[in-house]
Amino acid sequence: MRVPLSWLREYIDFDLSVEELVRVITLHSQEIDGVYRYGVPEGEVVVGELLTFDRHPNADKLHVSKVDVGGSEVQIVTGAPNPYAGARVPVILPGSRLADGTKLKKAKLRGLESYGMMMSERELGMSNEHDGIMLLDETYETGKPLTDYFPINEVVLDIDVTPNRPDLWGVIGVARELAAILKTDFRTPGIELRPGGAPTSEYTLRVEAGELCPRYDLRRIAGVDPTRPTPVWMKRWIFTSGMRPIGAVVDASNFTMLETGQPNHIFDAQKVREGIVVRRANVAEKMTMLDGSTRELDPEMLVIADEERGLVVAGVMGAEDAEVSGTTTDLLVEVATFDGVNIMQTSSRLGLRTDASGRNERGLDPGMVDFARDRVSSLVASITGGTVADDTLSEYPHPVEPLSLNLRLDRAEALLGVPVAETDAKSYLGALGCVVEGAGTLSVKVPTFRRDLTREADLIEEVGRLIGLDVIPEELPATDVPGGLTPRQQRTRKLRYLLTGLGLSEAMLYPFGPDRWGRALGFDSTISLKNPLSADLKNLRTTLLPGLLDATARNRAHGSRSGGLFEVGRVYRRATENAPADAAAAFRMRGERGEAAESSLTGVSESSRVSVVVDGDVRAPSWIPEPTAVAIEFFRVKGMVERMVPGATFGRAGLPFLHPGRSAVVKVGGREVGWVGELHPGVASAFDLDVSGRKVAAFELKLDACAVDPEPDFETFYNVPAVGRDLAVVVGSEVPAKDLLKTARAAAGETLDESGVFDVYEGEQVPEGRKSVALSFVFRGSETLTDKAVDAEMLAISNALERDLGAQVRG
Repeated sequence: MRVPLSWLREYIDFDLSVEELVRVITLHSQEIDGVYRYGVPEGEVVVGELLTFDRHPNADKLHVSKVDVGGSEVQIVTGAPNPYAGARVPVILPGSRLADGTKLKKAKLRGLESYGMMMSERELGMSNEHDGIMLLDETYETGKPLTDYFPINEVVLDIDVTPNRPDLWGVIGVARELAAILKTDFRTPGIELRPGGAPTSEYTLRVEAGELCPRYDLRRIAGVDPTRPTPVWMKRWIFTSGMRPIGAVVDASNFTMLETGQPNHIFDAQKVREGIVVRRANVAEKMTMLDGSTRELDPEMLVIADEERGLVVAGVMGAEDAEVSGTTTDLLVEVATFDGVNIMQTSSRLGLRTDASGRNERGLDPGMVDFARDRVSSLVASITGGTVADDTLSEYPHPVEPLSLNLRLDRAEALLGVPVAETDAKSYLGALGCVVEGAGTLSVKVPTFRRDLTREADLIEEVGRLIGLDVIPEELPATDVPGGLTPRQQRTRKLRYLLTGLGLSEAMLYPFGPDRWGRALGFDSTISLKNPLSADLKNLRTTLLPGLLDATARNRAHGSRSGGLFEVGRVYRRATENAPADAAAAFRMRGERGEAAESSLTGVSESSRVSVVVDGDVRAPSWIPEPTAVAIEFFRVKGMVERMVPGATFGRAGLPFLHPGRSAVVKVGGREVGWVGELHPGVASAFDLDVSGRKVAAFELKLDACAVDPEPDFETFYNVPAVGRDLAVVVGSEVPAKDLLKTARAAAGETLDESGVFDVYEGEQVPEGRKSVALSFVFRGSETLTDKAVDAEMLAISNALERDLGAQVRG
């Protein structure tokens, strides 16, 4: 809603700068989208009289004029063709500044000096007309400042009116709102009708679709002179409000809409046959609109018609058949309110968005019809010389009554956090148009133009914003509800911390996917949707794996050399019980059986999973210039599973999407909780992950099986040199390497820091049925270790291996 400040001052007196006004409105009511300026903000514009108007001697398209600007004669060069000797025009003098920032100076145009500039209507902020100079009539006195006749500088506020405040779609509504904020009075324009015109009753009015048209008023204005021009003041305010001045009758109609917020429509009465009918459109009815387009209507649309054809798509746009023209002398003025939802749907289906439809679709106040009808009739009659009929045709079978609400002052204090005095509450609500009575608990009658006020909380909000929300203390209300994360949320957060600490990146993927997922994985991995978002998002996932594989493939395509992704999310399975066909029965079942019957509503059950995909080899550290890639993907992800699932055991998997020799199912206490393994080569090929020779490993676990140790592990770090020793032993081929390490660790003292296997050999130099295992040990203590102390540790380890496992120390 664009509001020229000079127009606003017609209804309210205020002494605020533009910046202060913007701040006040923003803090207490609506946001301001912009501030626009028109005309001449600085300088002087006078009425000039052309003494001569001749062609420029050096340019065919320029003219040279001698202009009397009041006691002095100046020369002005212009490119406009319409002035003539004796014409009076607005002249801006050098040193003045236009709204676009241009500062006017003396200039030379094709060799001739030009002092000042004759102005067009657009440069004065009156219309978009820029083809010629604005011509003034004989009432403008030569040399007089143009400000003696109308303002030459306009500031316009662009107010972003929220949809629930249609009362602010008119300048009067904005004035009322500002008066309440500033605690002052506002005024409405006086209305003087010229009665005695031809009676409206010569026409008929019939409302057939009353459910879509709560009120419809019709009044006649006869004896109109269509040649009379629109007053300058009206033309200027219409233009700066964002509309195009057209002609006296149409301009008066648009002016009233901008002023009151209530649209209206004016018919050429001589083109209306018998009377007005408010009805639904006929099937396949067509109408040629004012913009020249022909639209096909449907029976859901409301039409204003006569007894023979449609004349207006109600609340949206009129048709050509009863359009006001330059020969119109008899008018019918319509002021009505319509069903807002129907107007919005009609506007959307027709692709027609107008100023009238934007207001009508918000639901207007039928109580504004009387004032708007009298206002537009008064303006049209005064501008065109017409006379207004003494009678009005009106259909208003169910008048809207003010809503009555109660306001408890203690409740207001509880919601706002500050005390609210009774006198203040009455004053603020009264300024908004409410009628307030009572004490303690106030009885409030809400005006019909404030249809957004329907609850006690709405009244309290109005009081609060007029008090000033900026003065309410910024304190959080006290509450007895405990905060913090639930145990499940805490466990999930620690799980995320662990995985990111292991070098993985978290992915957040859609739970939907394409048909190819099921084909690629070798089993039914999807649940089809009836209303998919797209062809590629038509199935619910039953595992997190395919989404992570697609993400890994995208990362490779963008140059990723290695990496890992994880996701914590939900997967979906078909419920073991069928969903009832009757939705109401399903809802009752849920109420009777609790959360366990949640899947009964949809036939789909949900469960939480965590899944990891590791892409690429792990390169072992080495002093060799070309490091050797060590393919340990399965063991790497298996180690992650052991870290996340305490007490996990592993068994043969046999899953079609995993490598048959490098995969396993994960169990806890005999219960299967997930799987782990390297990706099957065929699946890797299906997801374009086989091209670089890198292996891909993955696992997926039930979230409730994961239990990350909440207590941080800490070992004392000794900042002293470590001592490394190797030991080679020959043992039976059946002895696992892990038993060797377990025995060695048990035999060693506290100084043993690390141990591992770095070589296993079976061959010619080792007896048949035996193998050579090379072990590495790292010792570190609180002090630097001596060779004697380390030798003692190695001897204890060797003796334990010989005694317990029959190992023979080599060398």
